[in-house]
Amino acid sequence: MQASVQESFSERVLRDMSSAVLVLNRGGFIEYINRPAAEMFELDPGIKPGTQRFALTQEDSYNDGFYECIMNAIYNKDDTNVDIVKYRSPSGRKYVVKMSSSFLDSSEDSKDEIVVTITDVTRAEELRQKVNDSSMTFTIFLFGFAIWMLVYALWVFLDRPIAADYMTHGVEILSLIMLVFIILRTSLTWRDLGVMHLNLKKTVRTALIISACAVAFLFAVKFIARLINPNVFEPNAPFFDIKRFGLRQILYILTAGIQEFLARSVMQANLKRIISSRHSGVIAIILSSLIFAALHIHFGFFFMIGAAVLAGLEGILYEKQQNIIGVWIVHWVFGVSGTLLCLIDH
Repeated sequence: MQASVQESFSERVLRDMSSAVLVLNRGGFIEYINRPAAEMFELDPGIKPGTQRFALTQEDSYNDGFYECIMNAIYNKDDTNVDIVKYRSPSGRKYVVKMSSSFLDSSEDSKDEIVVTITDVTRAEELRQKVNDSSMTFTIFLFGFAIWMLVYALWVFLDRPIAADYMTHGVEILSLIMLVFIILRTSLTWRDLGVMHLNLKKTVRTALIISACAVAFLFAVKFIARLINPNVFEPNAPFFDIKRFGLRQILYILTAGIQEFLARSVMQANLKRIISSRHSGVIAIILSSLIFAALHIHFGFFFMIGAAVLAGLEGILYEKQQNIIGVWIVHWVFGVSGTLLCLIDH
């Protein structure tokens, strides 16, 4: 009677565990399987003990590590074998699991058992990998940023032998290098990069409203500045020069997109993942904005201040929307409007 009570208590504990539990006999037949394990292996949780063999070999090499950990219980009978391995279910679903296997020796060989405990750590492993990839991505970016600053110093030393626009092209080249690196060498997805988003209509609508407010702000800035000093911002040019809108302004949409990819997907998003702080989002916005401003040092101090402010506001928008489409639109409209208002020569 006592043995029966103890057995049902043990089964109840195993049944209620959140981890998957699998018990195999020496012949590889399933003696016990709880519901989480049945779901992972896509088996019937009501299997009668000793009636179904658990497949220890598969043609799919993806599960080699998983089966090796089970077999290690036989090879290392005195130890509990613990490992983090990959597992692919019969339907193709992929897991990363932390599993332990141990051998329960019995006086009768037929009653020897292998106990396997499995915890699904897929999500945690994905997050860990993204943090590692973000750290590596930002490190590579810092190398590129340092090289660009050295090129800038040489450009100044040589008394600016080429137009400042060519320095901007260097930033764009750095962005494209980072894009290729992320795609080929990291696990970051298009969604992680903020390129894909489900609510595109709302994103564009919000961006257009903010863009309209930005244009109105620039009009007000120029109007007030002209009242204070009529000679600022190219006094001989029209207040709003639509003739400045041409192929260069149309192509600027590519520049805006590339720069926003660098500022948001490469800098802000990766900084937020690797900064261990309750305020990681705010810190990422501030730091990425300052770096973005530094990448415009070749246009002068006041342009850098404007770039930092714009990057900060766009950083907030990106934090809310989690995609670069909205900030891309705002960046392009802001840059073109500043050009047509003769505030900047872009």
